Amino acid sequence: MVRYLNTAGLAILAVSGLSAATTNTATAAGPGSSAAPLTKPLRAGPKQSVSSGPHASFSWPPADTEIASTNCKKVQYDFPTGTNSNTSRADAVRDLYRRSWSQYAEYCFGADELLTLNNSCTNDLFGWGASIVDGIDTAIIMNLTDIVGTQLEFIAQTDYTTSESLVDGFDAIIRYLGGLLSAYDLLTSGFVPEGTYNSDHVKALLSQATVLGNKLKVQFDTPSGLPAANINFTTNTPINSQFTNPLNNVTYNATNLAVAGTLILEFTRLSDLTGDQSFREIALGAQGNLIYPDPAPIWPGLVGSELDTETGKYLTYDYGWKAGIDSFLEYLIKQYYYNPGNAANTVMKDFWVSTVESTIEHIALHPYDHPELTYLSQGDVSGNLEWQMDDYACFAGGNLLLGGVFLDKPEITQLGVDVTDSCHYFYNTTWTGLGPLSWGWYNESNEAYDPSWNDNRSYRQQASEFGYFITSPEWDSFPESLESIFYAYRITGETRFQDYNWEIVQSIERQSTATTPSEPISDVNKPKSFISDLPAYYFAEVLKYLYLSFVDPEVISLNDWVFNTESHPRK
Repeated sequence: MVRYLNTAGLAILAVSGLSAATTNTATAAGPGSSAAPLTKPLRAGPKQSVSSGPHASFSWPPADTEIASTNCKKVQYDFPTGTNSNTSRADAVRDLYRRSWSQYAEYCFGADELLTLNNSCTNDLFGWGASIVDGIDTAIIMNLTDIVGTQLEFIAQTDYTTSESLVDGFDAIIRYLGGLLSAYDLLTSGFVPEGTYNSDHVKALLSQATVLGNKLKVQFDTPSGLPAANINFTTNTPINSQFTNPLNNVTYNATNLAVAGTLILEFTRLSDLTGDQSFREIALGAQGNLIYPDPAPIWPGLVGSELDTETGKYLTYDYGWKAGIDSFLEYLIKQYYYNPGNAANTVMKDFWVSTVESTIEHIALHPYDHPELTYLSQGDVSGNLEWQMDDYACFAGGNLLLGGVFLDKPEITQLGVDVTDSCHYFYNTTWTGLGPLSWGWYNESNEAYDPSWNDNRSYRQQASEFGYFITSPEWDSFPESLESIFYAYRITGETRFQDYNWEIVQSIERQSTATTPSEPISDVNKPKSFISDLPAYYFAEVLKYLYLSFVDPEVISLNDWVFNTESHPRK
């Protein structure tokens, strides 16, 4: 998802004409975006109605509007009591957490992340101990009480009102706010016996989340109500990113769709726990711009990745379940699943359904001569199919399964299985048994998006054998395929998905050393081509999804918990 978008990820977007245009310039929010018209898309599609008003959120249902809902459908497969757990596999993942934590704690405790090749540390996530906050709920679920006690004490003492660097609201929300709220829910819901941990430290989880949530409100201080990309915590001012649109060569104060649309779950939960509705209301104000798109997208629901924070309007016609869009789509159905009785959540659900229907009709595609594979194509800034997909989009398998079963839409459920199987396919067809960052394929006419790829001998050989060709080969502890495999197992009950995630555990351990339990790699077809990185989301997502694939399915049942995009569950 967008949180992992590094230099390699930007190279993918370069094909779409985006990467060179997007920068994080420290410019305070305010007037400055040009109103120059956008170039029309090359291929017009059905248009959606656009609501009137200064920005679309004015037509949004009030945050407290409730409706009668009859949807109480359970999504998790009805496993026979006491079955389907595999203690030895769960223990192996638990041991992997403990060994990785020991390396981090020895060299970098309190820092954000460990660089594994030289055991140095980074603080590029605001210096609040990202690996600790991101990983605490996984440690709680694994009953690693000694580690959790240490983590709780650190969190209680952290000052979330200051940072030496700019704070990007996206990571602050999904990692820190999400992690704090998840740990609080786990420790106060009966999941852990009362008295296991220091009660003051447990209470501090919510009080610290509230402090951080209030500090983050300033990012919404823009003319449209969309959040600015960054915040200066010293001056308490929003800081815009700049985006030069290749469609009209105009530079805008802009935000990314995933950034703007990945906060409703966290802010809603914070409102529910504190009784302060301002968090939910401010998030809903931003959400209205996103689901009443202006201009309308190429196909209903398949909206672009960049927005103008001055006007709330979309700036590009690219689409897909890719980085930059991914978690916005993810939260639409999850917010409804969290509370189907809320009117605003129902509108989000309807938008998600329209997106999925357009996905099925237009971008769920099979590579040339490989009908057994189903990939979700992304589009370029003008709205043209690219016949490419990135790993971030592999979360869609689980998201489609969740929504398809909850809404009783078998066609959506089947697409979720097909996408999950197609993303898992990489883990069976690379030398390391791990999946790449991005890939392309040849379309039904045996042609690629980039004409130069049509004569690329290596790509042709890969595509002939596997159906795909790899465009960015690194595996940086990506969790999305593991996530969808976990959902597929818990929702369908098919034990083959457990086996898939166990094979991935074994692949991870093969790409390790005696001193480093887990090492990201630069090329999935070059064993032990190590990257010096142990990302915080490895503790939050990779190890959690793997562990939950092997324990009793009633542990964090999908019937009772909703995961945010960083795999932080909440009630």
